[in-house]
Amino acid sequence: ILWVAFGYQREIVRRDFISNISHELRTPMAGLKAISETLLDGALDDPPAARKFVVRMDSEVDNLSQMVNELLELSRIEAGRSNFEFQRSEPYQLMGKVVERMTLQAERVGLNLTMDCPPQLPKVFADPGRISQVFVNLVHNAIKFTPNGGHIHLTAWQDSDKVVFKISDDGV
Repeated sequence: ILWVAFGYQREIVRRDFISNISHELRTPMAGLKAISETLLDGALDDPPAARKFVVRMDSEVDNLSQMVNELLELSRIEAGRSNFEFQRSEPYQLMGKVVERMTLQAERVGLNLTMDCPPQLPKVFADPGRISQVFVNLVHNAIKFTPNGGHIHLTAWQDSDKVVFKISDDGV
């Protein structure tokens, strides 16, 4: 009976997840549809307005790509095909690559993305690709929920024998 209850609970979680992801996918898709209709209705004839809409489309496509990648990764994890590749990594490089990758996206929506990570921090034993993915997801969410003119800040410091990473923003 416990196994059946667990299976039932897992099915509820899966159904809720599918419902949530469907809602999350509809938002950027609706945005893309509205933008394309606006462009087709004449905004293409106004280059500054057209550029603004294309930049917004680019952001929505990034959102969709991020969600699809997260779904694929979840599928790999559930199938037991997700392998970690641990190695010694520099915290400064881990965070720096994320800031470099996400700065343009933040600037497009009027946000300031900064980093404070001393280069002399000790190396961490981690999967750099997975850690970067976590940081990108957190920064992506910060971009999504921080109002125009806001600030997103990545920082790292040493706390005894650990390196602590923090991502903060002005959003909700």
